[in-house]
Amino acid sequence: MKSSCFKSFFISAVILFLIASCTSSPIRTPQSSGSFHLSKLTYETKVPFVGTIEFRTGLFIESAKVPFKGCVIYLQGLADSILNHRQLFSSLSENGFRVIAFDYMGQGGSSGTMNDTRIYEPLFPSLEIGNQARFVWQALENFKSPSGQSCEKSKKMVIGWSTGGLAAYGLAHDKWADDVVLMAPGIHPKIFVGEAALAPSFMLRGDQVITERTLTRNNFQGQTNPHFDPIKPTSPLKVPLFASNLLITSELSRFWEISTRVKGLVFLSGEEDTYVDQAETKVTLAKKAAHFTIVAYKGALHEIDNELPEVSNDLIQKTIQFLSH
Repeated sequence: MKSSCFKSFFISAVILFLIASCTSSPIRTPQSSGSFHLSKLTYETKVPFVGTIEFRTGLFIESAKVPFKGCVIYLQGLADSILNHRQLFSSLSENGFRVIAFDYMGQGGSSGTMNDTRIYEPLFPSLEIGNQARFVWQALENFKSPSGQSCEKSKKMVIGWSTGGLAAYGLAHDKWADDVVLMAPGIHPKIFVGEAALAPSFMLRGDQVITERTLTRNNFQGQTNPHFDPIKPTSPLKVPLFASNLLITSELSRFWEISTRVKGLVFLSGEEDTYVDQAETKVTLAKKAAHFTIVAYKGALHEIDNELPEVSNDLIQKTIQFLSH
């Protein structure tokens, strides 16, 4: 463990040396919210130079045509947006689930910068995604739908993708979550991701490396592209403090024991995924969360819920079955 941590700290130092400062692009205002009830939620970090954050939050309300099954909170990935996963959220809604979601700092429609976000931060725990998720859940759990349903008595069901998958794994470790669905979780993230997998110089120069073509094989011809908001940040090196924390926390997470009281379903992408290591993730889960069910999709890239229909449809069907029990 000691050598692995030294490796992560060395990588972090290189990152901080290469990128002296971070820039953020203007937040794009959504033109359409679909079935989302979008709102702003004020969050006091009480952290110097971070201060007050306005989270863009969303409630994807359950269908009134089926029995209410409970609430799910979705934890997004790096450079993601709560508006980018309509197929997954719509399917959950149609089957009686309410989806709670929020954009991390500096992503989607939230203020601040992703560079201030952390997965594990003992000094300033308010910066942790997991603690922000708890705050959002508590703030929105009393919202009543037209049928009078709320999340007050719901199990805490968490779906996390990539970065959010690692954060959801942390909530499972803390026993806050009752059920977790992990999609290509960042337990074993790769150093050179996306476009930089074959051309590391892209990352070192600060070029865009997180791209749609490296996230999914689906080019969405003849259908609506689900990616509503732009990719931001475009590279982990745009947010070096967060990227460093992700690498270090991922090392620590491999020692987390997951209680058998927390049920889990894990979807793994194929070996072609340039963002996380599928094989190593499977090994860690077999040791620390052996009771979790694992489904692997050969050839699938990183954004599994927006992959080719044979993958995304199967993932959604299995997720609904798992959360329905």
